[in-house]
Amino acid sequence: MLTILPLIFSITLSMTSLSYSSLSGPRFVWFENYVDLLSDDRFLRSLWQSGILIFGPLVFQLIFGFCLALVMNERLPGLGWLRVIFIVPMFFPPIVMGLMWKVLFTPQLGGINHYLGAIGIDGPQWLSNPSSALTAIVIAAVWGWTPFVTIMFYTAMQTFPKDLYEAARIDGATWSEQIRFVTLPLLRDTAVVVIVFRIMEGLAIFPIIYVMTNGGPAGSTETTNYYAFISGFEFLQVGYASAIILSFLAILVAILAPSTGFLLRGAESDGDAA
Repeated sequence: MLTILPLIFSITLSMTSLSYSSLSGPRFVWFENYVDLLSDDRFLRSLWQSGILIFGPLVFQLIFGFCLALVMNERLPGLGWLRVIFIVPMFFPPIVMGLMWKVLFTPQLGGINHYLGAIGIDGPQWLSNPSSALTAIVIAAVWGWTPFVTIMFYTAMQTFPKDLYEAARIDGATWSEQIRFVTLPLLRDTAVVVIVFRIMEGLAIFPIIYVMTNGGPAGSTETTNYYAFISGFEFLQVGYASAIILSFLAILVAILAPSTGFLLRGAESDGDAA
């Protein structure tokens, strides 16, 4: 009920003209708000930017998370402290993460441009240029949520049968071949779970954007949920804002449905095999 009632309330709001900036009272407009979204260039642009800021970091999180999990899985001396360092970003709330990276990306405060200058590279005005602002958000997101991917992969690796690796070594497989033909296939289901969770948590990037760029410059980092926030809390168009966020959630569900179906089919086949 705690989920269903707010959802029903949001759906109802999305079918009204409720706006606190209008003197006229709210009325039911049914699907008019959703139809208006199809011709709203700002909404369509925000969908594209949401895709970049969800799937762009996800690719790097999967790559870096897998590499870090491989390192953590090795029985090397001194790795205990490294394991702790790898997961430290997980403990930062997104709002704190955004503040930290805003400082690092502000040239007047030194940060990243200071170190780039030390090696002869003239760093950009990170948060004032549309392309570099988008890159800055991606970097912050990759840093903040790669530890989650690392822990998921590392935990999965701990459950892999050791005899498969022994058999691969006896057959003459190199370390890279063991990774390719043993580790990666076994990580498939875990990777799907990670992808599902990271897409579901795509809304969590909102605090980082709010602190670092406020959706700018020129709307270059304005995601759909941020546009919904602006519409509801600045333009006071509550009905339209509800339609924006519900449309975005519907798109996310449509994207996640195939992955969820894959996981459910895998669970059913495992149950039948058992």
